Amino acid sequence: MNNILLLIVSVVSIWVLFSVGGWLWVFISAKQNALLLKPEEFTNKINTDSGQIIDVRESTTYKRSHIMGARNIAAMNFLQGKSGLRRDREIFLYGDNLRDAARAAKSLKKQGFKKNMIFILRGGFSRYEGKKTN
Repeated sequence: MNNILLLIVSVVSIWVLFSVGGWLWVFISAKQNALLLKPEEFTNKINTDSGQIIDVRESTTYKRSHIMGARNIAAMNFLQGKSGLRRDREIFLYGDNLRDAARAAKSLKKQGFKKNMIFILRGGFSRYEGKKTN
């Protein structure tokens, strides 16, 4: 009985470590390649600056609802280096999760975009409180 309990505790502990470690890795990656903004900060910044708002979700999700004025470029497209984004304007990235936006930011930085020109919405699209379609 003690061996089974020890095995269960070990498995759960390892799972928790991997989960927290994975999230921490994504968070650190996002912070290295872009500036993370809370939903209110993100909304204020896109309302005052004339940047490029990019939805990194898949097109079907984007078509259901998105931030007004956003363009859809799925996260996987950034890996191919074909974003077509302007380097002289700020880039506002959001998705359903931090991982996809962080991946896009990392690709943009590798393409020569500056970190201080790339912003990510913390918490993803579900936390956005500004104007949306639908």
